[in-house]
Amino acid sequence: MVAGMSGRTACRVVLSAVGILLWYGELGRAAEPVVLAGPAMGTTYRVTLAADVPGLTRGELHQEIEAVLARIDIAASTWRQDSDASRFNRAAVGEWVEVGVDLARIVDLARQVHGDTDGAFDITVGPLVRLWREGRTPTDEELLAARSLVGMKLVESRAAEAGRPAALRKTREGVTIDLGGIGPGYAVDSIGQRLAAIGSPGHLVELGGEARAWGTAAGGRSWRVAIRGAGGGHGPAVVELAAGEAIAFATRRPGRSPVEPRTGTPPTGGQGTFMARAESCAVADALAVARAVTEK
Repeated sequence: MVAGMSGRTACRVVLSAVGILLWYGELGRAAEPVVLAGPAMGTTYRVTLAADVPGLTRGELHQEIEAVLARIDIAASTWRQDSDASRFNRAAVGEWVEVGVDLARIVDLARQVHGDTDGAFDITVGPLVRLWREGRTPTDEELLAARSLVGMKLVESRAAEAGRPAALRKTREGVTIDLGGIGPGYAVDSIGQRLAAIGSPGHLVELGGEARAWGTAAGGRSWRVAIRGAGGGHGPAVVELAAGEAIAFATRRPGRSPVEPRTGTPPTGGQGTFMARAESCAVADALAVARAVTEK
């Protein structure tokens, strides 16, 4: 897959069968859960509700979810020419690009995780990823040129103020951002927060293998998910998620390895799937990517 929020992107390592979440909102219960699902960002989303939301039909709940996804798409998609992210990527060096609340928040979160991981997570890594995806070993000169376009210090943020929206600008020509390693997790957070705001007492939200829990499942039980490929040959491993807890996965495999943004090269370890847990799915998403590029 290639860059773009619609396709598990350039800075997003590709998820394999190992680590993808299978859904068992309440393992062992006979009652069918309330499930809403559909396509999103080149993958699928799945929402499991503890109960129907009073006063809203399931069709109306679908519309609420789709509205959140549409809002994030116009903020962060690199496939849409009219998105905030695409407008920033096309902008000239030094030009302030006004952006909506969602992209401003995503970039702020990306900057936070970038700092927390000493630069292992970086939404500007696209030039390096594209260089290695050409199917050959880049020259030293090519690596040096690509590395000069990578680094969160090359993206400046301006906070929203009264009468003026937030804005971003690049400090070097050719700098671009790709939100595939954090955007899906942000979408999970945003869907779950919207459902809570309109009255859902508990729900589990998943998008492309990233998940977060709100409240509890029916009967007051913790939400539980099964992770395919992690059960040591004895079936899927079961993970419990407390209210507000998120989990995410990133995978590296031959031919589709992530790139370490600080060195400009793929990680030296073998293939594998890496998991991260956090109180925000956006943060868990980004931390899983950082683990995939640093762990042996």
